[in-house]
Amino acid sequence: MKTTLGLDIGSHNIKLIELVSESDQIALVAAGSMPTPPKSLSSNLQADAEALAVAIKQLVKDTGCKSREVNIALPESKVFTRVIEVPQLSSRELTSAIKWEAEQYIPLPLDQVNVDFTVLRDAKATGTNKMEVLLVAAPKALLEKYLAILEYAGLQAVNAETEIIATSRAVARSIPTVRNLMIVSLGASNSDIAIIQNGVLSFTRSLSAGGDALTRAIAQNLDFNLTQAEEYKRTYGLQKDKLEGKIINAVRPVMDTIVNEMKRAIAFFEEKHTDQHIETIMLCGGVAQLPGMIIYLAESINFEIQLANPWIGIMREPRFNVLNTEGPNFCVSVGLALR
Repeated sequence: MKTTLGLDIGSHNIKLIELVSESDQIALVAAGSMPTPPKSLSSNLQADAEALAVAIKQLVKDTGCKSREVNIALPESKVFTRVIEVPQLSSRELTSAIKWEAEQYIPLPLDQVNVDFTVLRDAKATGTNKMEVLLVAAPKALLEKYLAILEYAGLQAVNAETEIIATSRAVARSIPTVRNLMIVSLGASNSDIAIIQNGVLSFTRSLSAGGDALTRAIAQNLDFNLTQAEEYKRTYGLQKDKLEGKIINAVRPVMDTIVNEMKRAIAFFEEKHTDQHIETIMLCGGVAQLPGMIIYLAESINFEIQLANPWIGIMREPRFNVLNTEGPNFCVSVGLALR
């Protein structure tokens, strides 16, 4: 029996999931969320780091999770992720070559980052003489900050990966019959896009447009304070028939940025794989559940769009039924716990 803890430290909320797996069955044994202390993630002050650690410690206590070893997610906007193509190489040759490849794509000195890579497809699978490799580089200072916070909270990080990789694991598993899938994670600070091809990550992109940008746009256009703008955003979302369309008109420039990136990602994939198409788009993240969001995106892109449900295939006791509609918010933490 294997128990795994996934911890997603978001800019607005901390989410925790504990799964236990035995033979071919996976069960949810602990789950919870709580607000992230304001500005604690963006701050470099010791007091803010300790406040975040105290919140995590309280969440662990409240959920009653047993494991103290945890998989964590790093924010996509702070980590450099790229799918690159290299000639077919042996494991030893690739390890040597990846350093030179990394220097081309990573805008920081290599001694300031931890670099990791995974072969996604070899030359035989791609049908070319090149293999696809997922290259990930995380700033050492970022990792050290997270590790220090977790240590203070009484936890030990055993794995770290980006939010979109964790999300992709949770979502792709929930719809195994879909061959080519786009995942759009709409968070508070960022929106992350991934394309999954035959169960394997094929494309990632992160853009600094999310729920906070929508709130600021409403505040600016309607002369609201941020608290009032947030309330209106959550209440009316992107519904065209509310408040004479004032809300949707205010947020349209931000949404256009997200829509255009989605269109570019689809075009990139379908130009590269001329015989394949994106079959569906799955939305996750807290912003995905705003009223009217699915309809707005579906009409803008002319695609089937649905909310992600990471709970599919995971056994849950009735006490967890409160999470039935919260799937989009827990994709990252579920994906981490599935690792």
